[in-house]
Formats: sequence, C-alpha cells, structure tokens
Amino acid sequence: MTKVSDQDSERRAPDLINPFQLTATELTDTAFIDDLGVTRLLDQMPFSSPTSRTVALQMLVELSCDPATLEYRQQLLADLVESDSLRAALHQLLRGLLVINRQSNEFGWGSDLPTGLSLLRNYCQLLREPPDFSTAQSAGLQQLAGFLTAQAESTLFSEIESFIDQISNLGGLQLRVTVDEKGVPAEISTLKLMGDEALQTPGFLTWGDDESPLHRRQALRDQGGLNHLGQQLQNFLSREFVAVIYRFNQAITELAGLLSAVDVYWAMASCFDSWRQRGIEICLPEILPMEQRLAQVIAARNPLIESGDDKSAAGSEIIANDLNRSGEQNLLLITGANNGGKTTYIKTAGLIQLLGQKGLYVPARHARLSEVDAIFSHFVAPDDIGRGEGRYRNELRRMRTILERATPYSLVILDEPCGGTDHREGQRQSRIILSAFHLLGAATFFTTHMHEMARAMSADQWPGVQLLQVLTEMDSDSGELKYLYRITPGIAQRSHGEQIAAQLGLGEQEVLQVIRDQAAERGYRGLLRE
Repeated sequence: MTKVSDQDSERRAPDLINPFQLTATELTDTAFIDDLGVTRLLDQMPFSSPTSRTVALQMLVELSCDPATLEYRQQLLADLVESDSLRAALHQLLRGLLVINRQSNEFGWGSDLPTGLSLLRNYCQLLREPPDFSTAQSAGLQQLAGFLTAQAESTLFSEIESFIDQISNLGGLQLRVTVDEKGVPAEISTLKLMGDEALQTPGFLTWGDDESPLHRRQALRDQGGLNHLGQQLQNFLSREFVAVIYRFNQAITELAGLLSAVDVYWAMASCFDSWRQRGIEICLPEILPMEQRLAQVIAARNPLIESGDDKSAAGSEIIANDLNRSGEQNLLLITGANNGGKTTYIKTAGLIQLLGQKGLYVPARHARLSEVDAIFSHFVAPDDIGRGEGRYRNELRRMRTILERATPYSLVILDEPCGGTDHREGQRQSRIILSAFHLLGAATFFTTHMHEMARAMSADQWPGVQLLQVLTEMDSDSGELKYLYRITPGIAQRSHGEQIAAQLGLGEQEVLQVIRDQAAERGYRGLLRE
C-alpha cells in the first residue's frame, strides 16, 4: 500500500488526481474519445460542476499514470465503491466544499460582509464536524482526513473562530452624529464597536417618514445607493471586518481547491456503483507491463448500452463476452451480421483498456491487461465536403496516419474500414492493411463483412490472427433473424442483409408497395411506371 504522507505534507491539500505530480501525456491521437463513447461515459457520472467533468476527462486521456499512481487511484476507488459509509462521507465533504467554494468566489467578487461571515461559519462547521474517514484503507482518503485534521488544529482555524466569536459578541455601534438644520444626520465624527457587556439600552435615531425596513432599502436603491454618511459606515465596517475576512479567504481557498478532485472521485464511485446495481459486474484489473502485450478479460460488458437505444440491451442484462489477445495472436478479425454486436464488442475492448490503465474500475468480472502506449481508432466517417474528399479517401488517409504512429505496444480499433469502394477493391485494400498490422504486432480489432477475405486467411500465413464471429440464428417459427450477441471463434457465413431489410419492411415487394400507397394517397398514381 502507498504510504501516507508525513505530518508536514498533511498541512498541504493532497492532490488526489495526480498525487505524484507526473507530467501530462503527449497525446498521439484523440479520435478514440468520440469513437469509444468517452463523452457518454462522463454523462453517466453525476458531476457537480463542468470543471470537475473537465478534470475527469484530463484524468482519462491526458495525465500520465505510473504504477504508483495506478495503485493510489485503485485503492481510493476501492474504498469508495466497496463502502457506502465512506462514499457518504465523501459526499458530505463535497456538499460542504460546494458551499465554501461558492461563497469564497462570491466574497472575492463583491467583498460582501454577510457573505464573508457566512463563509467563515461554514468553513469552521466543516472542520469542527469533519466527515468520518476512519475506516479508510487507501492513502488518498487517509491523506484527506489528515489534511482536514491539520486544518482544524491550525493557528488559522483558531484565529477564524476567535474572529467569529468577536463578531457574535458585538452589541452594536456607538456613533457621534452631527445633524443639519432639518435634523437629518450629516456627518459622523466618532464610530466605536461595542460589546454586549458595555452596551446600554440602545436608542434608535430615525428621520423621514416612518417606513418599513423594506421600503427604506428600496428607497436607497431608487436613489442610487449609499449617500456620504452611508459610505462612511460601510468604509468603517470594511476596515474592521472585510479586510480580515479577505485575508482568511485567501487561506480558505486551499481547502476549496479540493472541490474538483473530491467531486471527480465521488462521481466516478457513484457511477461504478450504479453499474453494479444494473447487474454489470465490475473489477479493478491487474495492469501488466507493456512488454507482455496481452489482455485477458472475462465477462466484459459495455455500460453505455441502455434499454431502448441498442438491441443488445434487450432482456434483463447486457450480454457479456470474453476478450483475449496476446503478442502471438494480436489481430482479431470479427465478422457477422449488421447490428449483431461487432462494433459494441470492439468499443468495449477499447473502453476497458482506457479505464483500466488509468486506475479505474472496468465493466468485467475479471481482467488482466498490459498497458498500451496509445489507442488508435477508426469508425465509419461521412464524406469531408470541406476538403473535397469522399469516404474512401478519408478512410485511407486515416489508415496511413495510424500506420505512421502505432507501435507494437499500441491498441488499434478499426470498424469496417475500406467499405467506401467496391467490394473487390475493398477486400484487397483491407488485406493490405491487415498485413501491416500483422507485421507490426499491435493489438488490433478489425470488424468486416468481407467474409471471403476472412476465409482466405490461413493459419500458416497469418499466425497472429484470431477469427471471431457474432452469433445469430433464424427463428424456426417466424423465420426472423435473432441476434444472440455472442462472440465465438469462427467466420460468419453471411451478414444477413436481406433478412434485416425484410424485418424493416424493405424487401422488394414491400418497397414497391410503399411507393404505390404513397402515390395513391397523394394523388400521383398515374405518374408511376407500372
């Protein structure tokens, strides 16, 4: 277990995101952020602010994660995911930090005395009654608890408490006022703060019509704010109090600075717990050295699948599949029907790799993963009208970019590339690209409908290839195609495009009937070529 920091470091706010101050990773490629659904993943995490979401994205795709950082994050998340009480304690801290951060910012903008006093009271209340992290096993939560304790025992905290007591014991202000010939106060010559013990029965000096406080406040606004007398009072209070609170606020910002990190960990832990509540198994994977070039994942699921937006969410649970690759068999060629689960499978592989090597939970029963140096992905893109390029040229340009940047330690995810030209040319170019990744040895997932090409890839010429298929079956009663969403060894015999078209009402007779029905309804039946 990573050692808890010493007493000196407890006086500083711990960096829960980047505890060992590693430099940011120089991103080789960013297409995977959209292709793997990272944005949708972040949508499942209940962040309290956009800033926290940005920090989480940086944590996933930019910040380096060495073995010590990996262990630090895994232990912290294990505490939170496995313990409802620790997750509730972090949420308690989060709520307190949200209030303090908001009031600290408001006071910084306007130097408002009531806001400043409320800020100090909330700061003291949070430290007097801190969240209970006593059962935490992780260095991160122990450091957090140590920091809160150090803050409560600090000279600053004593000064703030003393200041609040002083404010609470004030009995009022003693003023010496000069009035004009109409009896209206015109100048203050003396101002003195009075304590409760020195205050006699207060007297009240009023002038003008007898109005309610609400009416007087509105009249003040209507007249453009404080007059000279009011400014004198405000300046006095600012000298006595606001400047002191401002000094305290500068120190309080260190505690408030924990907000984003606390929010990120609470949101992530809540998300991972929600996956488990949905019946998705989760685990903290064993991360292996990059040189081993393997992945062994049991019962992997894609948590981004939700009922109603993907057929693979049908039933009571998302179908689980295993993922296995190695340096000896690095190229996984997956064939099968449209909508059968090929794309979901390779996205799941990428998502598990991304989460796992950043020290987070993955949606699987068990996982062992080698770290990869980069994730490259390509999914079908539309024509680039701005550059005057069609889909096929875009695909080839993307393939060239990936081939120039990938190494034997990279993860490459390709979804039906080379589909923007005729079938024969697409097969030939796909084979060329596959041979390049086979030579390189990068972990490569490649989905395709080019079954003839897959059948021609013999084991003696392509020893690094795993041939996989998504299973389907025809219903014996209805004759309809059924998706099983299981990935098994083998080569699919058909893509079942005709059956899918028939299910959608796009068989030959159905299509013609749609035209005839629309023509009859809209009055242009006579124009049809029967």
